[in-house]
Amino acid sequence: MSNWVSAHEELYNGVFNTVLQSPLTAKVNSVEDGVKKELVTPYIVIGETNVTESVTSTSMREDIAVQMHVYADSKPECRELMKWLKFYTRVKIPMEHYEVEKIRLSNEQVMTDIDQYTAHGVLRLVYTVRHHVLYRQN
Repeated sequence: MSNWVSAHEELYNGVFNTVLQSPLTAKVNSVEDGVKKELVTPYIVIGETNVTESVTSTSMREDIAVQMHVYADSKPECRELMKWLKFYTRVKIPMEHYEVEKIRLSNEQVMTDIDQYTAHGVLRLVYTVRHHVLYRQN
C-alpha cells in the first residue's frame, strides 16, 4: 500500500489558477472547468486529467496529464489562443510538497467541433511531478 498522496488535485488547481491569472483571460470570455450551456466563444476549458504513478521504495513520481480545450469562432483565432495557452501553462506550477520536474506536449490539435461551426482546440500537457513527502499512518 502506498503512503504517497497524489499531486493530481493540487496540480490541476495550479494550472487552472495560472490560466486565470494570466493575460490570456483578457482574450477570452471565460475559463471553465467543464463545458456549460450558454458559454460565449472564445472560452477555455481546463478539462480532463489522468495520472500514472511511478513508485519505488524511496521515491514517487507521477505523470499527470491535463487536457485543455479552446473554443473559438475561427481556426486562426483558436490557434492563436492555443499558442498562448501553451505558453502560460508550460510553467512549473508551485506546489507544497511536490516539484514539477518536466513538462511535455502530448497533443495539440485544432478541429471543427461537432456543431460544425465552432473551432475546437485541444492541448494535452503531461507534467512529471516528484513527491517530497511520504505520509505515515499512525
